[in-house]
Amino acid sequence: MTSDTLLHDDPFHNEHTQRLFEAIDELRSCGADTDIGSLPELVIVGDQSAGKSSLLQSLTDIPFPVASRLCTRFPTRIVSRRTPNNDEVIKISLEPGPTDTFGAFAMEENADEEAARLEAYRQFAYTSSNMTLDDFKANVDQAQSLMAIKHVVTTEDGDCTVGKRNFARDVLKVEISGPNRSYFSILDVPGVFQSLTKDLTSDEKVGVRDMVARYMQPSQSIIICVASGTNDLANQAAFDMASTHDPPLKRTVGVITKCDITQDKEQVLSLAQNKEKHLNHGWFVVRNRNPEEIEHNISSAERHGRERAFFDSAPWTKLPESRRGVQALKKYLADLLCKRIQDIFPTILETIKDRQTARSSELLKLGPARKTTEEKRTYLTALAQQFCDLASQGIRGRYHNLKNGTLKIRKHIREANDAFASQMRLEGHCIAFQVAPMQLEDRKRGTPFENRHDTDKTQPPHTSKPSLFGSQPSGGGLFGAASPSKTPVSEQAPSTKDLLFFRAPQFQSDPSSSYYKAAFALDHIQHICASKPYDRFSPEELRLNDYLDGQSNPTDRATGGGLGSSGTTFGSNARPSLSNVSNPLGFGHPSNNASTSTLFPQSLSSSVPRQQPSQNLVNGKIRTDERSIPIYTWIREEVNNSRGTELQGTLNPDVLPALFHRQIAKWKDLATSHFSRTTKTVEIALNGVVETACVGDDIVAQRIRSEVRHSQEAAVARGLLQIRQRVEEIASRHLQTQNPMFEEQIRKARLVRFTAALERYRSTTPNAIRQDENTTDDQMVIDMRNVTSLFDQIHTSNAQNLEDDIHDILKSYYELALGDFVEYVNQHVIEAYVRDPQGPVLFFNPTYISHLPAKSIDELGAEAAHVIAKRKGLQETLERLNRAVEIALKYT
Repeated sequence: MTSDTLLHDDPFHNEHTQRLFEAIDELRSCGADTDIGSLPELVIVGDQSAGKSSLLQSLTDIPFPVASRLCTRFPTRIVSRRTPNNDEVIKISLEPGPTDTFGAFAMEENADEEAARLEAYRQFAYTSSNMTLDDFKANVDQAQSLMAIKHVVTTEDGDCTVGKRNFARDVLKVEISGPNRSYFSILDVPGVFQSLTKDLTSDEKVGVRDMVARYMQPSQSIIICVASGTNDLANQAAFDMASTHDPPLKRTVGVITKCDITQDKEQVLSLAQNKEKHLNHGWFVVRNRNPEEIEHNISSAERHGRERAFFDSAPWTKLPESRRGVQALKKYLADLLCKRIQDIFPTILETIKDRQTARSSELLKLGPARKTTEEKRTYLTALAQQFCDLASQGIRGRYHNLKNGTLKIRKHIREANDAFASQMRLEGHCIAFQVAPMQLEDRKRGTPFENRHDTDKTQPPHTSKPSLFGSQPSGGGLFGAASPSKTPVSEQAPSTKDLLFFRAPQFQSDPSSSYYKAAFALDHIQHICASKPYDRFSPEELRLNDYLDGQSNPTDRATGGGLGSSGTTFGSNARPSLSNVSNPLGFGHPSNNASTSTLFPQSLSSSVPRQQPSQNLVNGKIRTDERSIPIYTWIREEVNNSRGTELQGTLNPDVLPALFHRQIAKWKDLATSHFSRTTKTVEIALNGVVETACVGDDIVAQRIRSEVRHSQEAAVARGLLQIRQRVEEIASRHLQTQNPMFEEQIRKARLVRFTAALERYRSTTPNAIRQDENTTDDQMVIDMRNVTSLFDQIHTSNAQNLEDDIHDILKSYYELALGDFVEYVNQHVIEAYVRDPQGPVLFFNPTYISHLPAKSIDELGAEAAHVIAKRKGLQETLERLNRAVEIALKYT
């Protein structure tokens, strides 16, 4: 296989361009083009039977067996070099092709079989200085066998077909060098076909198009699109593909073959003159060997002579000589390839180094390979330490290193605990206690009820007749209208010897003080009772949040809302919005998977229907009757149901425990809900901790989450057991307490009732308030002749006093028990859950990893298959890039 022609004006004639040519070829051989992008390359494409193989033989002087179609089932790269002082040498080898993303040519083989096939590729190499056509054909057959391409082989028993597939993505590389060769490189790909046969499937049709497109797409590829002169261009799919992958057609060179047998020479000439299909690089016409010339195996020089004589005749002389014949085409392609290489090579080294840095960074993020148990244990220990540090900072409230708000565990727990405490105060009872405004202020602000300065000489300004609680219209009292005196007061003013004088209790003069507000609130409530057509208010109307919102919200006061304004809406039955109490992150927030509708269940925020008012009139005024509110109805029913051997007006000892047990019936469910919400919040935070600690290692992160869930399940079970046992213990113990606040709260409640009785006495007794002649203080006047009137206001009946005592004792004990229960849940259940060394927050630490057996370490710390593959791929890429740097530096 010799060549007796040289390319005139070879662009690779000087040492510089030859070195660039060799550099590009070496970079492609080491696979660098897959890592740094496309390298300059000539790609010859066309439909089947368009004459590609004949053109390739003419361009390369390699006698491919044209008729047998041996080299059209896989890409073939031909590299030609001139070696003036050496004999002609030909080398044939196999290179793995690009990944078969379509899968049309994939073979069913396991990893070992694939490794064996690739090793066979590396071992396949044939070099000869005297290769015949038969030798060439035999080597091509061997290459096809390694690629499992179907082909016919001749045996003693005759011809038979071997192989598994019709096409392959792997590349047959043919390198030829000699004194009469020129520098040239070109890639031939299988011809595009449209018609299917019994041997070709639709999947293979699409697969071939996909493979051809893969070589046409790179911006550095020069597309040599071959069109048969015997076929209409509109019927040739290769040009449609060129228009798709090179829309401006700036990288496409058109070549028209079979000009000697075309029936429409004028049409071919029009196309060659760039009139029909305009290409930036124009068109060339060539004449391929005819069957007789192929059979006689004429030389390249003789082929070129016959082609030149053919195109020197009409009508082909209408075309410029530079556009006629294979030699003109080869010269143009060589110049184009050389220019493209010269343009791109100065940037190649910089591009390679950039890719090298990027891949090294990716490999570093994967961390060291974990093949042994100890390597895995070391890796897990580092993760556990980071997990422990982040979790510890989260529960200690040290957030300076926590950029993600989700990790602030202590913040979320405090918000959840505050919400639980508010919910228990508002919803923990089954039936609401009676709450007076002064008690609301005392309970909220912690001011002792009796902390009033009798020696204070100042009073808040009054706009009407002074009273014990400020301006007060007659006919209303704190707990109902005044009862009419059984003994009428004399219409004549009594003498001073029949009167009892004492200083009226004074309020702090500061209008912002709690007692001034309480007095004003009481005065306003009585005004409402006397002016609105309702005879009672439900307990929800005297709630802490309603009262304080009305006092502290300027907007409400300005618009008539709140307790201390005229036209107030204080009597609304709507329960306070719990979202204003607390709304911890993670409970009903859009960044996580919890419900976003409300912090608490719907039943806790639904309104309680107001009782229907009854027309109970006193002196033409509608009054309230505390005896008809649910708590008193309930107390009365329990007292009646528990009547036994006790004396009239005394209490069965079983009444208070029964009432208390009923009042705490919701505690277990509320505490359980709080605990469940809190554990969910902690789980969300811990997921964030795991993600932060295991950046880039999703598989190990998933395994650690599983470990956390196992620990969480056990800790949740312990917490639920604690809550259940605590509620059972509270329900089973005697109602006893050594807390001094128990008696203090009862005394304060009785003081409120006594003060209310005095107010009712004043409202039914003329001249009950008298100005002291010696001071500016008001004095309460009690007519000793009619002291029964005061007694009747204080002591209405034994039954009512008993109900009041039961209410106040139960309320005092309930509130103390409630505070104790809330404290226990927050401090001994929630806090134990968070700080439990075996709990989900703290268990995953280096000590835990050190005690795990080897089997657990291997399972927990094993790398995912895709990570192993990615690391292997990055290592192989870096090896190619390192080699590419050496090549680029060698030729720079």
